[in-house]
Amino acid sequence: MKILFLVAKLAVVEPFGIMCLIPHLKQRGHEVFLFEAEDDDLMAQVAACKPDVVGYSVCTGSHKFYLSLNRTLKEYFRFIAVFGGPHPTFFPDVINDASVDAICRGEGDVVFADFCDRLQMTGIPEAVPNFAVKVNGQVVHSKERHFVQDLNLLPFPDRGLYYAHSETIYNHPVKTFVASRGCPFSCSYCFNHAMDKLYEGSWKHVRVRTPDNLIAEIAHVVRTYPAKFLAFRESIFPLNKDWLREFAPQYKARIDLPFYAHVRLDMLDEESVGLLAEAGCYSVNVGIETGNPELRERLLQRRMTNEKMISSSRLLRKQGIRIIANNMLGLPGGTFENDLETLRLSQQCKPEYSLAMIYQPYPGTRLAEEAVRLGCFDGNFEKISFTYYDSSPLTFRTPLEKRRIENLQKLFGVAALFPLFTPLIRVLTYLPQNRIFSAVFSTLYLVFHQSEIFPHGKKLSDWKKDFAHILRST
Repeated sequence: MKILFLVAKLAVVEPFGIMCLIPHLKQRGHEVFLFEAEDDDLMAQVAACKPDVVGYSVCTGSHKFYLSLNRTLKEYFRFIAVFGGPHPTFFPDVINDASVDAICRGEGDVVFADFCDRLQMTGIPEAVPNFAVKVNGQVVHSKERHFVQDLNLLPFPDRGLYYAHSETIYNHPVKTFVASRGCPFSCSYCFNHAMDKLYEGSWKHVRVRTPDNLIAEIAHVVRTYPAKFLAFRESIFPLNKDWLREFAPQYKARIDLPFYAHVRLDMLDEESVGLLAEAGCYSVNVGIETGNPELRERLLQRRMTNEKMISSSRLLRKQGIRIIANNMLGLPGGTFENDLETLRLSQQCKPEYSLAMIYQPYPGTRLAEEAVRLGCFDGNFEKISFTYYDSSPLTFRTPLEKRRIENLQKLFGVAALFPLFTPLIRVLTYLPQNRIFSAVFSTLYLVFHQSEIFPHGKKLSDWKKDFAHILRST
């Protein structure tokens, strides 16, 4: 069969989940296509492709775009529409949309290929494990849940279709990898507890690829495609010290490229940071989230102290590892003053860049349920933004407080870099939202992301294109 995947903007980030599905489909003899959904020639491309199945990997916020696109395509073409990713996993009612034929909940590595095989054999969608399908207008859910326990058994993600899309994508020097799946923590804003419930308690058992397996994939990719910098994208880069002790010398000897990873500050000590530095870790992403200890422990279920975050940040800086710190503003029940506490903690941790995001109550998370319970969110997930850099769907004590929080998010990075500007920025947050604040945020994000966190010799022409895009979009 012909399987088509559609991604809104292919140049933004590698569609890693889709790349993991492709090798299974090819092994079963299916023909796979990957198109950019916002391409001006999309309709002609779909007409030429004549897909049997169109697949979408969907996050909450982007679901509105993909549903609208799918409805339009259904007016002109006949195909089975399958929605996978976080949104259908935690909001399975999306299958009730008239244009959606099936959804995949959870991991789809093997089961999506199984679904396509059964569809080819019978001509109708069947509820293989992890799937829900429509049969004669009725929704049928599979009672089985499936994921691969040993990640070493999975084929390497197939990057060929993505890198072949354009010369720019092919030559982009940052390549992405995933070393593990699962997470042992239960932060209330995250999907982990919902995934653990979906998989009946087995999701929190973290599955980690062996260093040999991971490095074999990296070696293949850097031999085949241009690469100057690597990014590990799992929630927490494997910080088991035995794993790191094995990984660090192998990676240094066989790959020796700078890399970026996500780590938890409360899991770091002098040895683990030293091993990261030995391997070649150039930058890390850490979660500060909130500077208010009571909100952190009670609301977010993150049991770490301000002092530990400051000391771990100091260890990273001592080893020359650059830090991007995530901060979450506009929490349910939180206040503008709480967000200023977050700013102060970020200033104390002294990251290269402090990224502030506006909290979004994603379905399937305990914090979304708490937001409803507190009366600051009405449970309408259609209000969630495409991005968490825009606005809040929550209500606050006053409209002015909401405006100040949203303005602080745009100016947060400046205040974190230059603490002396904090009093001025407090005053500026009273102003109406405006293009200048948005441009300040986008410019700072671009400059630090591309120069301090992912440095890879960006060309002057590329900088000009990026700044021109900021001017157009703001």
